[in-house]
Amino acid sequence: MAAKTVLIVYAHQSAGSFNAAVKDAAVDVLKKQGCNVLVSDLYEMKFEATATKEDITGAVKNPEHFCYGEETMLAWQEGRLASDIVEEHKKLKEADIVIFQFPMYWFSVPAIMKGWMDRVLTLGFAYTSEKRYSAGIFREKKAMLSFTTGSHETMFSSNGINGDMNVTLWPVQNGVLNYCGFQVLPPQVFWAPTHLSAEARDSLLKGWRTRLQGLLSEAPLSFPPVDSFDKVKGFQLKAEVHEKQADSPFGLTVGHHLEKPLPPHSQMKAGVIVVLKEAQKAVVLVDALRSVAAKTVLIVYAHQSAGSFNAAVKDAAVDVLKKQGCNVLVSDLYEMKFEATATKEDIIGEVKNPEHFCYGEETMLAWQEGRLASDIVEEHKKLKEADIVIFQFPMYWFSVPAIMKGWMDRVLTLGFAYTSEKRYSAGIFREKKAMLSFTTGSHETMFSSNGINGDMNVTLWPVQNGVLNYCGFQVLPPQVFWAPTHLSAEARDSLLKGWRTRLQGLLSEAPLSFPPVDSFDKVKGFQLKAEVHEKQADSPFGLTVGHHLEKPLPPHSQMKAGV
Repeated sequence: MAAKTVLIVYAHQSAGSFNAAVKDAAVDVLKKQGCNVLVSDLYEMKFEATATKEDITGAVKNPEHFCYGEETMLAWQEGRLASDIVEEHKKLKEADIVIFQFPMYWFSVPAIMKGWMDRVLTLGFAYTSEKRYSAGIFREKKAMLSFTTGSHETMFSSNGINGDMNVTLWPVQNGVLNYCGFQVLPPQVFWAPTHLSAEARDSLLKGWRTRLQGLLSEAPLSFPPVDSFDKVKGFQLKAEVHEKQADSPFGLTVGHHLEKPLPPHSQMKAGVIVVLKEAQKAVVLVDALRSVAAKTVLIVYAHQSAGSFNAAVKDAAVDVLKKQGCNVLVSDLYEMKFEATATKEDIIGEVKNPEHFCYGEETMLAWQEGRLASDIVEEHKKLKEADIVIFQFPMYWFSVPAIMKGWMDRVLTLGFAYTSEKRYSAGIFREKKAMLSFTTGSHETMFSSNGINGDMNVTLWPVQNGVLNYCGFQVLPPQVFWAPTHLSAEARDSLLKGWRTRLQGLLSEAPLSFPPVDSFDKVKGFQLKAEVHEKQADSPFGLTVGHHLEKPLPPHSQMKAGV
């Protein structure tokens, strides 16, 4: 691997952590092989996670209707991007392989790393509408995720309480890495190292060192190439691709599942065919128009511009809900300049273990002792009041923006929002409801199991199951506004009218379906009980997107209630 350049994008607060040991092992092994190793230590750099107008030097083109993607593309073309972004661009251009090293937070990357993706993978520099996926700008480069979990491997199976890790990884591996053209190497997953002995952790590091010896020669994961999709027909899979898959027991990928069972390990091992489910309709029409008077609604809102369509959606919600007598609280994250990155600064006073700092444990102790940062305490108060929480945002890289991911990382404190005993259907917030309301940059056809971006049900799983359902919320079907920037003013007004109608009966809506905690056997690694399997035996579908039981996914399971 001599003369290769490796960029490690690293996110952990503590130099004494297992993640740090994994990163250090990579630096050591790769340098000994003659590689040039670059490290972006995001916490050490105090990397700014939040995408704002400050990322642009000089005036923006359209301050009233600020669009981050378009404005930063123009700034990149004119050499007016913030210096920290420019520096990461230089590293990315040099790199032959990029390793993302992190502890999994809320079924995804930490907010500070999501911020790196939001800010550094600039439109024009990292992708364009013509240069993406297999035709992507970074198609000569490789990338991979290397991360630790808090749960054991059994819990992240299609039979386990957290659901299939292949589904959890889809938004990042397909929606970020593959989207930019990277050849995506199988992830390196270190399962629950905090529950292991020192000897067992050393064994994991030894295995990682062995893998690193031949990393650049590894085969990547399989994703369908761009020419598999028909641009004229909304980037749907071509008929000949369907024909080739006709005799296969599996679909193409996790996202392009073609209503067949998911292929085992498709996001975990190279050379595996991938699968999933059917195109979905996301417009939910509510018949019941019952009042939600005397309820408290918290809107967690993330957009930089008061002139945006997201702002209009948020304003409509505030208006309609207040007219029904609701108490409406708004956490406008950009206006508040909410800190996205989870750090020791979230704790007032001394931390318990500064050398081996564990954010979850330290903030739980600080919460118990009344030593959390004031902005977290303020959001805790709002959450305790709220009967329903609406997350309003533009979808960034197949997920929430980094500033909203930071709200989740920092505000959903261990002890306050969940414990190992109080989660999912037994969760602390089980009397509350929550929902995602967001805009996309792509049309609905592109987010189907037959579309180039893959099934939206899969994309939503890590947030709807791994954050909202995990904390016990009753998760309402999402409100998806498909590609509003491509619509006329009249069409956008029509979307807002439909949203106002839905809001009339929001708190009376039925939530999405997830299996209750007592469906899983704690003694057997939180695997589904035999009687649950027996009840599902005659069903043509699995239980959920994540608990698919090697069957086709239930249609619309993350988009419609009662599925």
